[in-house]
Amino acid sequence: MASFRKLKSGRWQARVSKDGKEFSIGTFRTKKEAEVEASKVEERIYYGQALNDRNMLFEEVAHEWLHEHKKTFVKDSTFDQLEVIVRLHILPYFGNKRIMRIRRPEIKRWLNKYAEMKDKIGNEKYAFGSRIKYLSVLKSIFHYAVHDLEVLEKNPADRMKVPAKDKTEIQDDVKYYSLEELNQLLDFMKNYKHQRFEGYQLYYMLMYFLSQTGLRISEALALRWTDIEGNKVTVERQTSRDNNNGLKLTTLKNTSSYRTIRLNDDLLRELKKFKLKQNELILSDKRFQKNEEGIIFQNYLGNYLTPSTVRESIIKYCKKAGVEYRGTHGFRHTHAVLLLESGASIKFVSKRLGHKTIKTTADTYLDITEKIEEDELKKFASYTSRKSESAQNRHVPDSL
Repeated sequence: MASFRKLKSGRWQARVSKDGKEFSIGTFRTKKEAEVEASKVEERIYYGQALNDRNMLFEEVAHEWLHEHKKTFVKDSTFDQLEVIVRLHILPYFGNKRIMRIRRPEIKRWLNKYAEMKDKIGNEKYAFGSRIKYLSVLKSIFHYAVHDLEVLEKNPADRMKVPAKDKTEIQDDVKYYSLEELNQLLDFMKNYKHQRFEGYQLYYMLMYFLSQTGLRISEALALRWTDIEGNKVTVERQTSRDNNNGLKLTTLKNTSSYRTIRLNDDLLRELKKFKLKQNELILSDKRFQKNEEGIIFQNYLGNYLTPSTVRESIIKYCKKAGVEYRGTHGFRHTHAVLLLESGASIKFVSKRLGHKTIKTTADTYLDITEKIEEDELKKFASYTSRKSESAQNRHVPDSL
C-alpha cells in the first residue's frame, strides 16, 4: 500500500513499496495528485514493469537523448546544432534539476528569460525563431523521458508555445531587397573591376544567381557546372564546416530540398559568359587555379568560397553600392517575394525554394501573400460589383 504524508512546505509526499523496500516517488501539490501518481506506479509494479530511475537529473536524460538517440538518426551538422542548443541554452537552466520535478511555470520562466534578453544596443538578443528551436529541443527531451526512458508520466512542456509576437515584428525577420535595390546592387557589381582579375565577376555572378534561383547560399556554393543541364539546375548537396572550420559537402536539409529548377534565359547567358571567362583564366594565367570538382563559384585559388567570406565581401559591396545589406539569405527572400509579386502561385514558389510544405512558404511571406490576396480581392470586387440604383435607372429603356 502506498503511504502519504504532508510536508512542512505544504506539499504531499507519496511512498510505495517494492520487494519489501519503501521509496519515495516524489512530492505533489495536493494529496489527490500524490494518490493518482502512486496508483500508476503500483500498477506498474503489479504487472512487473520496470521502474526506471525517477530521480534522474535532467542533464543525464539530455545526454542520453542526444548521444544515444539523436546521434543515430540525424546528420552530423544537425547533431552539432542540437548539441550547441542543449549545452548553451538548456543545460545551464535545467541541467542539475531532477527531471520529474520540473514544472510548466519553470519552463515559462525560462522562455521569458530568453525573450527579455537584450544585446548591447537594446535589440532582442535571441530571435523569435531561435527561441522556437530551443523549446522544440526541450520538448523532444521530455518526450524521450516519457516514452523511451519512462521516468515521467507526462511531458511538462506539452502544447507549450513561445509567446506570440506581433505579426509585423515576426515579418521583420524576413529581410529582402526591393527590385530597385537589387538592380542598383547588380548594376554596381556588373561594372566593378576586380583588382587581381578584372574580368572575373565572381560576386556579381553569385548575387545574380542567388536572386534568380532562390537557392540557399550553402546550396549555391556546392554547385558544379555538371549540375546544369540545358536550362535546368539540380540541387543535391550543400557546403558546411566541421569543428575545425574545414569544408565538407553534406546532404541537404530535407527530402524536399532535393530539387531541379528551371533557369531563365538571361541567367543562362550570364552563366555562359562567366564560365568562358573562368576557363580562359585557368588556361592563360598560372595564378588562377582550377577546382578539380568543377564547382561554379570558385575563387582564383580553385577553392570553395566560405559563407563568412561571402558575407564579409557582400557587406563591403553593398556599402559601396549604397544599398543596405540584408544578409546572404536576403537574396533567397528577394527571389520569393519578387515571384509572389509577379503573380506566381504559392505552390510554385514553395517547390522552387525546396520548402517542406506550402504552409512554411505562406507563413514566411505572410505580409506579402496577404497584400497580394487583398489586391486580388479588390480586383474581384471591382469586377463583380453591382451598379448603384440611380445608375441602373438611367439605363432603363423607355418602353418599360
